[in-house]
Amino acid sequence: MAAKDRTSKRSHKGSAAAAGRSASHHPQPSRAVDQSDHEMASSGDEDMHNSHDDDVDEEMAGSDDDDDDMKGEDPEPHDGTSTVGKNSSGPHKKSLDAKATNAEIMALNETTLLFKGNLFKLQEDELLAETSVTAGSKATRGLDAALRQIRDAIEAQDAVGEMGVHAAAKYVRKISKAATGKQLAIPFPDPAPSDDMLIRLGFQPPTAVNVVGSYPLGMAVNNTRMGFNVDMVVQMPAALFQDRDHLNFRYFYKRAFYVAVLFVGLQQSALRDVFDMEIEYVHGDRRLPIVAMRPQKGVKHLAKIGCVVRVLPSIAHDTLPLKRLAPGRNHVRPSHVAPQTANGESDDTADTNLLPATPLYNSAVLGDALFLTHMTYLFETTEMCPEFARAAALLRIWHGQRSVGGRTIGTHHLARTQRVTGFVLTMVLAWLLRGTMSGAAMEGRFRLSPTMTAHQMFKSAVEFLALHDFEDSPVGFGVVDMDSFSDNFGAVFVDPSATLNLLAGAQEWELTELRMAARQTALDLNHHAENRFDRIFLDAHLTDVASRYDHVFRLEVDVSRFLTPGTGDSVNMVRRLAELEHGNPVVAVQSRIASFLSSALERQARVVAVHPCSGDDGDRCVFFVGIIADADGSTRLVDLGPNPDAEPEEAARFRAYWGERAELRRFRDASIRLAAVWGANGMAAETRSLIVPRMVSYLLRRHFSVRTVPEVMHPEDLLVVDKARPKAAQAFGEPGDTGKLFALSARVVEFAQSADICGPAADEVTFERAINAFDELQREIKGMEDNLPLRVLALHPVSPGLRYASLTPPKPVLLSRNGGDDAFIEPLHAVIEFSGSTKWPDDIAALHKVKTAFLLRIAECYAAAHPDSYVDVGNRFFGYSSADGLMTGASATRLASRDADDMDYERDNFLDIRHAASGYTFRLSILCEHEGEVLSRKARELKTAGVPANAQALEHAHRRWMRINQWRPRHHRYVLNMCQRHYPAASLTIRLLKRWLSRHMLLGQTVGVSEELAELAAACVFTGSSSVNALATPSSAYVGFVRCLQLLASWRWKDDLCIVDFGANMYDDSKGEKSKHHVLGIWTSDGMTVDSFGSLQKQFDEAQKKNKIANAIRIATEDDPAALWWGTVSPVLTRRLRDLAAASLKCIAQCVASGSDAYLPQVFTTPLDDYDFVIRLDRDIICRKHEQPPKTAFDTIDDGSATLGDGHEAKNGKESAEIFKNLLPTMQTQNQLQMFHVKQHANPFNQPGMINFDPVSQFVRDLVDVYGDSAFVFHDVYGGSIIAGLWNPAVVGKNVPFSAALHANVAPARDAASARPLVKYNVQDVVNEMIRLGDGLIADFVIQRS
Repeated sequence: MAAKDRTSKRSHKGSAAAAGRSASHHPQPSRAVDQSDHEMASSGDEDMHNSHDDDVDEEMAGSDDDDDDMKGEDPEPHDGTSTVGKNSSGPHKKSLDAKATNAEIMALNETTLLFKGNLFKLQEDELLAETSVTAGSKATRGLDAALRQIRDAIEAQDAVGEMGVHAAAKYVRKISKAATGKQLAIPFPDPAPSDDMLIRLGFQPPTAVNVVGSYPLGMAVNNTRMGFNVDMVVQMPAALFQDRDHLNFRYFYKRAFYVAVLFVGLQQSALRDVFDMEIEYVHGDRRLPIVAMRPQKGVKHLAKIGCVVRVLPSIAHDTLPLKRLAPGRNHVRPSHVAPQTANGESDDTADTNLLPATPLYNSAVLGDALFLTHMTYLFETTEMCPEFARAAALLRIWHGQRSVGGRTIGTHHLARTQRVTGFVLTMVLAWLLRGTMSGAAMEGRFRLSPTMTAHQMFKSAVEFLALHDFEDSPVGFGVVDMDSFSDNFGAVFVDPSATLNLLAGAQEWELTELRMAARQTALDLNHHAENRFDRIFLDAHLTDVASRYDHVFRLEVDVSRFLTPGTGDSVNMVRRLAELEHGNPVVAVQSRIASFLSSALERQARVVAVHPCSGDDGDRCVFFVGIIADADGSTRLVDLGPNPDAEPEEAARFRAYWGERAELRRFRDASIRLAAVWGANGMAAETRSLIVPRMVSYLLRRHFSVRTVPEVMHPEDLLVVDKARPKAAQAFGEPGDTGKLFALSARVVEFAQSADICGPAADEVTFERAINAFDELQREIKGMEDNLPLRVLALHPVSPGLRYASLTPPKPVLLSRNGGDDAFIEPLHAVIEFSGSTKWPDDIAALHKVKTAFLLRIAECYAAAHPDSYVDVGNRFFGYSSADGLMTGASATRLASRDADDMDYERDNFLDIRHAASGYTFRLSILCEHEGEVLSRKARELKTAGVPANAQALEHAHRRWMRINQWRPRHHRYVLNMCQRHYPAASLTIRLLKRWLSRHMLLGQTVGVSEELAELAAACVFTGSSSVNALATPSSAYVGFVRCLQLLASWRWKDDLCIVDFGANMYDDSKGEKSKHHVLGIWTSDGMTVDSFGSLQKQFDEAQKKNKIANAIRIATEDDPAALWWGTVSPVLTRRLRDLAAASLKCIAQCVASGSDAYLPQVFTTPLDDYDFVIRLDRDIICRKHEQPPKTAFDTIDDGSATLGDGHEAKNGKESAEIFKNLLPTMQTQNQLQMFHVKQHANPFNQPGMINFDPVSQFVRDLVDVYGDSAFVFHDVYGGSIIAGLWNPAVVGKNVPFSAALHANVAPARDAASARPLVKYNVQDVVNEMIRLGDGLIADFVIQRS
């Protein structure tokens, strides 16, 4: 590749040279217009300067001629420009007998050495070919001509004599009124100059007009979502400035007037019919206004390119004394902020050494003086390294996929305030190639070589960004006085001039996010098995704020309340100067909120990102606060603070943050520390997951008077949050005066609860109680080994309630003489494994009788040892029925495939034990390995004997045995391990996904998703095996649920293999282990081996070739490569799930954007209009109705007043009744049954003690058995009151010849053209049959479509 570029660079135009000609038609020689131009020409960049062009109109017309005008007649460029980034032709042809060069041999081996396969390299090359934008090419001819026309219009503007501030403002209003019909105000920064300020504002044609940046260097990439920028630098004449204009915003006032006149002049030109123009600000800095020009729709050769031409004023490097702009100097005097003299000039008598430094102010001036310096340096780098431009383009694409600036959330546009841009990353790449590396931390391992390929350089740059902290280890080009930069900036990256910090203004969270993204990308690039090109370059979810962070808050505040007045004492003056440093009051508030929350939540949050919205009117501004939580710290009940004696300053700060929440406590290790306690042991996962929202709400209310709507704080928080507020917080007024906070993550979690296990009851009914009860049962059964024929090896749990995966935690039944809580008693399934024996019979019937004898013996022994417990041996439908949430039987086979397993009819004996000590009911069956061997052997024998029907039946029986005794226990272990590793996020994510599926009547139903398959879908976002995992591992249920919806809405099931790798650990740097996955320069990842992944991919590809892969949900694992364990979802239902998931994501985005939960109930409410008939059940006879979401989950708050489900207004902290902690019920031990808040329900059929008794599920099963061929039935298994149905169009509505084998209710049909008697499906009689079948259950039957 390198040889190819070196061969072709002399025969084609260089990208930098083409950029120079983009503002100058080259047949005429270019002219230098001032001394700075001559200096640039002498540095080898003469072609970057501009000249007039007589053929602009012809170029704008979009001539269809070839690029002959751009080559041939041009003289040979004397600067040796490179063709990197251009779509140039290959090297000259050479003899076929010539030997291959070393470069060509390396190119042949490149794919094997650098890439995981051919596909990644082809994808990367195609990506660059599709997105790269090259100056001087045929595709950009119209843009190049437009740039020349813009240059001519700028140079043609008349000079404006110097005048005062008042006269200048009046002049701009006058000319703008004449040009556009609207009066334009000069975009002065804050503080604006007074009318009597001694300053002269004028305008003269620019000294030079240059195109700089990525476009002329061949690094520009056209991101279809954001487009790309073409920067045109307009050099303001030095005659407009004075030696001391770097003081007190004088330079920025003159710059603002220059931009205003420039803007009006462009509006008066013919360009107003080509471009839409407006004044914007670089990085949101009001000191740096520019003219942004966007091509209008319909403009030929421009609209399709999708670019924005930015006209940026600049100065020559010698216009102002740059040495005075060192980061430690002050150039904004207090007398200018709070004028003490009549003319507002600075007080030169003050000692400037005592004034706070203004590093960001100084950097803003320096940036305008160094455009050409940076351009020259990058141009020289492209000359030195042929692949540099391509590597920079890859880095820009990668960063653009992760930058949220400029994105849209509802009606809000996020401001582009980020300081880490594509230019900064390009300079990082140049520093790795040419900079001076020092320090033991570097060891030269990131040093780039000019002979490297673009992929090598991109990969090394990403690994460097993943490990390097610019704050701890400042870097710079050449010899730099790092102390002066480190003392005044956080992160430091000094440019080649050794005067400008390229990371000036970059906030800590921005760099942390960049580092986290680079670490994940480094793992993806080095993944040993999977091609993760899409995750690296194409993932569209990376910029979605709603799914990017664990907790998303919408904060609407009055910005003016955060700002310090310009008058007052010296303390206020220092604060005012610090706010002016940011160049924008919104950015100042953004920085204050981000630094405050980051400091207060340093143990709970890895990132606290604050994104302001652009274009907000007045003082009100909307911020979106995103928090990436620490997996461990965010759920800790006790936030440990410092020791007051050892760290008095830190202790005072901790008390200031938390007020009366900060308590002095002694801990078991004898240490005495301050602590903020947020709950007691045994707190429910739902409550524990909301500790971070509670903290954020508490902090913002206590310090900034921001009210949370709806409120997420607990009553004990509201009691103390407004007490003893800091003095600085009192200026914000009463709670709610400053603004409003909306926390969506707190509202979503409510839907994981049920009507009878919510609020205080959620802390009493937990998964841990059930798991502890199961462990106790296992010990009790193992203790009976002396009385059993075989030794008990283990009890293998298979119930979702014992792996943190059931919708709600298992609810114990309170045993009493009155029946207790037995509206629905759900058993917890487990399998007993005995030691091996050769005495098991080979006859299946005899073997089952022996198993029954074992169960009877266990029951007898257990009843004798525990007389208070209920023990019973039965033979019912074993496994998961519709009542248990999984019914994938005959109905699923009819919509998917006829030969799928009929899991509804898995009969076996079982033992029910109602544990007296805990109240839980366990259902046990026996695992017999010999049974599986017998079924498999007999199936083979019958198949060999030529009895296929019986052999197939035994194969199905063996598959059912495998599912019960092998697959479910193994699946249980995997999910349990994942939920424990990512507790409570994984558990709550599974529960929310199951709630969402059940509310849409698609979980565990006749044509729905099995519980195990739903758990696998949730596992995709925690194991790093899907495209939604290019971000950090979810640490909250909210973001886990949103990413599950993204998976369902966007995954291409037919084209891409979806794998859950339970052995993979997604990268997590929350422990602070920077080098956890970086060993000797090689990034490694856990998970399945290359062979295992290759085997999975091979099976998928072979099935694709045989057209066996439908567009249906199919999730494979290493143990289940063919995804046969839990089946697949039909293509019809996959499309239904995709549409519902996409609609739900839109509702969630609307909630985040509007700061209202009005759209949230729609996420968990299914539309019924799509169904042919709807059966409404009598709610009084639904046994599981109490498993529906609590009514409060559907209550919405739109008007800002917190209204509860019963219509009462929520009380604030001052109105709440006082709570005495010593009067609250104490937390009970795990095995005690005094539950104070758990609601009790009687069986609606007056059948106490019935285990797993749910007539509604039996009714649904009967409908499936009888009408499964003609109707598809849907129902919410968790107590839904609706049964919806669709008629099968293949059966209903068609006239068919009469036959005795129809097995359906039919009626005669009339058809004169048919000689045979015809019949049709008798819909009306079938409806009447359904009503009779559901007598006593059905309240109403609605036929929506006949």
